Amino acid sequence: MITLLQSLLSVFLCVALLAKMVALRVGSRPTPQAPMLLTALGSFTVAALVGIPSVRARIPFAAVPGIASITMDTGVSVSLALLATYLWTPLGRAGSVPWWRGRLFLAAWAVSGLLAALMASTPASLRTDPLQNQYTGDWRIVGVYVIGNLFFLVCSGASAVACLRIVRMVRGHIAVGVAVGAVGMVAYAVTCVNRLLLVSGQRLLEGSWFTWYSVLNFVFTEAAVLASVLGLHFTAVWRITVACRRLLDDLRGFLLLGPAWRQLTALHPDVVLPWEPGPRGLRDRLDLSYRRYRREIECQDALLLTGGRTTERPRPSPA
Repeated sequence: MITLLQSLLSVFLCVALLAKMVALRVGSRPTPQAPMLLTALGSFTVAALVGIPSVRARIPFAAVPGIASITMDTGVSVSLALLATYLWTPLGRAGSVPWWRGRLFLAAWAVSGLLAALMASTPASLRTDPLQNQYTGDWRIVGVYVIGNLFFLVCSGASAVACLRIVRMVRGHIAVGVAVGAVGMVAYAVTCVNRLLLVSGQRLLEGSWFTWYSVLNFVFTEAAVLASVLGLHFTAVWRITVACRRLLDDLRGFLLLGPAWRQLTALHPDVVLPWEPGPRGLRDRLDLSYRRYRREIECQDALLLTGGRTTERPRPSPA
């Protein structure tokens, strides 16, 4: 069951990351940091794709034990390193060298190379699957998870600190989005600590604690993914929310104007404005804000003909 949920979570993460990458390429102005963020998102997308069994089964080299695990670790390492560098850039703490020569980026490749060496030196029968929870079959596998999660912990912790500092510099929905991203990074750091405890705990403790603790770790992982995705897309979510509220306001005003508009246009049908022909008229008919505005103008014109006051918008009677 947990494996299925992890697969669904990986699919959701892939879709969200791809959507953000498309938005950066299409809907945003190019910036010097854009390639770094795109590379970070692309690396995490690769790691998430490898976490889907149906996708992993179609990769020829995935049949080699341990390859999928190292691919995921490399993708996550590069992504977290670049994300931390990206967040620290506006704070002036990322350094003056290009991002592909940054310390964290180079450290990510060094850590990935070390993990690959440890995995390659482990007998094939003792290597692990990326969705497997038993980490202590061999000391080298323990080393893979300890070293990998320590590096993930450093990068996610650095990203969380950067987010908290950026929150003090910005306002409005941007600050909320960055704060949500910080929650995601903190939750991911907690999952790293949990995995380290799982590795050491299996050596020292016995009993059924491992099962429920693995479920708890999965819950934190899910929270980290959801918060991080929401942080990435928070501006888009905020804009959609504002647009929906505006649409509801226009719909409410349009409906409340209905009774007064019908009475006034029945008395003075000549105030009804004609619709433009063709695609322009069709677009106007579909624009609820424009239709509300037309009703207000037509009501004011009718009130002018009947001697009513037009200095204020007509007060619509309840529908």
